[in-house]
Amino acid sequence: MRLIPQSALPTRHKAFSLIEILVATAVLAILLSLILTILNSVSTTVRHTSAKVDAFASARAAFTLLSQRLAQATLNTYWAYDQPPPQTPTAYLRQSDLQFTVVQNTRMAGYGQEAYFHTPQSYSDNNNLRTTEGLLNATSFFVQFGSNDSFRPNNLTEKKYRYRLMQGLQPTERLSTFKDPATTTGVPNWAGEIGNSASPSSYVSPLSDNVIAVIAWPRLSPHDDPTGAELTGDYTYDSKKDATRVPQPPTANQLPPMVQLTMVVISEASAVRLDKQSSTPPPEIEGALQGKFANVNRYKTDLDDLQRELTAKNIEFEVFTTTVPLSGSKWSDDQ
Repeated sequence: MRLIPQSALPTRHKAFSLIEILVATAVLAILLSLILTILNSVSTTVRHTSAKVDAFASARAAFTLLSQRLAQATLNTYWAYDQPPPQTPTAYLRQSDLQFTVVQNTRMAGYGQEAYFHTPQSYSDNNNLRTTEGLLNATSFFVQFGSNDSFRPNNLTEKKYRYRLMQGLQPTERLSTFKDPATTTGVPNWAGEIGNSASPSSYVSPLSDNVIAVIAWPRLSPHDDPTGAELTGDYTYDSKKDATRVPQPPTANQLPPMVQLTMVVISEASAVRLDKQSSTPPPEIEGALQGKFANVNRYKTDLDDLQRELTAKNIEFEVFTTTVPLSGSKWSDDQ
């Protein structure tokens, strides 16, 4: 019998079985499902992040402007005798015609603090004077809740009740600092036009909606005061307080070296949900702020508690924090 060479035998082609094809198809389907799930998750995260960035963009810009204005605060402090001639002087004291004041928010302490100070913003009612460098202005900032009636453009009819960061900027020609004696506690007399009034003047305008708290903490450097409680225990500060006392306190007619600034903002979506078209502030926010930001030793605890309460109420929020060095401060412990 003649043997047929192996190479002459018909070639048998290998093929996938039906079971192998089904298994491969199932694996591919699972992989595609996982990929689609991941892509959808990434896309959702990107959209959410972008929306959050957009929602807080205005607040971020306002926080930057607020920090810049605060950094420019000035007192123009000088030394002079406590008694002008012909009286007999008894001491050589720090003097200033200006004032730097931080007080608890007059509407609700939980909103944080109001600040009143002077900055060379060159703001004037006269357009021709606005190019003049160094014109002095009285400046303020604070949080308040209310409608947009007093500053809503005429072509807009929608009434919105919001928490807002407000800024006061008194024009140079209306500056009353030099003719209206400063108070030693609370809002200074000269700050009437830019104060936290229920009917704000034309010199008070919103910087950003949905700001529920601004915490201004005057303090020394961390090296000189690790706890931050050396200058104030309740966040308040007044450069005129006891300024004529002998010896003067270190705060007399001096700017603090720095102010730790914190701003808490809720999203517009949360604000819309809370807007009941009422002048009464939403209890969800009021309850979360109640009793907070009155003692510097509880700053971290208060902030942590506030964030936890807002989260529990499904309120979207963002916290901005920075330390603002006051360039005009020439801090000294000399008395």
